[in-house]
Amino acid sequence: MDLVTESLLNSFVHQYGFSSEQDPAVQFEHFVNFCAVSAEYPEEFDVEDVHVGGGDDLQLDGVAIIVNGVLVGTNEEVDDLQHVNRYISAEFVLAQAKSGPGFDGAEISNVFFGIRDLFSSNPKLPRNARLRQKEDVIKHIYTLSPNFRGGNPRLCIYYTTTGKWQDDQKLIARIDDEIGTLDDLNIFEPGIAFNPIDARKLQNLYTQTQNALSKTFAFQNRITLPATNSAREAYLGYLNVKEYLQLITDDSGNLLRGLFYDNVRDFQGNNPVNHEIDETLKSDMKRSFLLLNNGVTIVADDLSVTGDSFKLTSYQVVNGCQTSHVLYNNQNTIGDDVQVPVKLIVAPDDDVKLQVIKATNRQTVVKTEELSALTDFQKHLERYYAAVPERFRLYYERRSQQYRSTPNLEKIRIVTISIQIRAFASMFLQRASQASRYYGTLLSDIESQIFREDHHPIAYYLSSYALFLVEAMLRRHEIDNRYRPFKYHLLNAIRLVAAGPETPSMSANKFEKYCEVIRDALWDETRGPEIVGEACSCLDIAVSGNYDRDFAKSTAITQLIADAVANSH
Repeated sequence: MDLVTESLLNSFVHQYGFSSEQDPAVQFEHFVNFCAVSAEYPEEFDVEDVHVGGGDDLQLDGVAIIVNGVLVGTNEEVDDLQHVNRYISAEFVLAQAKSGPGFDGAEISNVFFGIRDLFSSNPKLPRNARLRQKEDVIKHIYTLSPNFRGGNPRLCIYYTTTGKWQDDQKLIARIDDEIGTLDDLNIFEPGIAFNPIDARKLQNLYTQTQNALSKTFAFQNRITLPATNSAREAYLGYLNVKEYLQLITDDSGNLLRGLFYDNVRDFQGNNPVNHEIDETLKSDMKRSFLLLNNGVTIVADDLSVTGDSFKLTSYQVVNGCQTSHVLYNNQNTIGDDVQVPVKLIVAPDDDVKLQVIKATNRQTVVKTEELSALTDFQKHLERYYAAVPERFRLYYERRSQQYRSTPNLEKIRIVTISIQIRAFASMFLQRASQASRYYGTLLSDIESQIFREDHHPIAYYLSSYALFLVEAMLRRHEIDNRYRPFKYHLLNAIRLVAAGPETPSMSANKFEKYCEVIRDALWDETRGPEIVGEACSCLDIAVSGNYDRDFAKSTAITQLIADAVANSH
């Protein structure tokens, strides 16, 4: 391995909290998986969730399943997305990591052989537990094929070595033949992608994951709005739909879902309003889209302008999530005759940004409490996280990838909104059995119980810190990997072990003191790991040796853990 790749690998191992004593081959597998999946899925994810390497792995080290733009790991998540969006659009990202210096045709053929067996209706080869779980989700997706939108799932293969890709024509011909055997299965979208990744390309892929999102586009049809003290500059105009689509998609053509995190609502699927937009785009009225649609509002941290060429850095679409998704879903059927109204605001301060989000979203049917929950409270929560002593600090990512380019930041300390919802619901709302579901569905189930103005932010930080501690101990192999499917159940067990079952009302003054007891215990470098260990022991009693991932979805575990904790004290 060359010095540059080795240096980047070491940086990755540190940033993502892996033990320096871990097998270097496994570290490299995680590194390759991270780079490969990040090239197709630009949001934060846990690399452990895509790792399948080890014995009986069908010559694969990573399998990522992306449904409707969301990285999924369970059938329940797939079903939730199908229910919310009323369609399925799937992509499978497969990765193989070879630390050798070259590309070997026989080894590449072995990878294709394993892939064919993975998707076979009559598999022949053994597979490990992690791969079986991925296979189960994949086959579940195909049972929903009547709901496929845009055709069969897309397949993308990343084959990585630390050597140099030479465009060897014999090897290319062999790969083309192997791709043909997968095409013959008639279960993938035409154009299966095989990506040979050498050392230089791997370095570039990793470097891209560390840089802030930046896009350049042509903004000819615009007017400059008057300057204000609270925003550096602002523009109003319209973009050709193709120009707008390249702003909201990555280099692989996937929708950048993180651009819409500051919207009050996620994409609502085929609801009446979105259906009307869809029908407009499919009719002769699409030429009037500019007049019929309210358009989108974009806020950016930075902008450089050269003539009509605009380069945005660290930007978000704060209003227009529904419009953007419908445009994306119709991209293959709409042409240059569709124009999108756009308002662009550059370098607004936080207060102005919140006002923009509220004002633009009030033009649609959005409740005042929804606006407050996902704006004011989020801002307050972000400030609380930032005020925690540095040694114990986590970073609340209120905006997607806002810490992406922060140097020397351990990425496992970043808490996304979806992680926050899962952690809080597990620790304080007894919803651990639901935490592996699509977080949008979980939020809709508990929307009146979370992000409330009368909640103290310590509870949110505490649940995230407990999850951080559990995941750090898993990665350092300080607790057994069998607990990974039960990590959300462990959060509730940690609370009970550290502070007991009598939980004050979250709106009471006593609740803050209750959380401080747990926080101080977890912050103690000796007591914290001991509490996690005790929680694991109580989980052992609760599950009675059944560590199957499916059992982690059982609601009965919550009470079984409470009983185990009570009997141990």
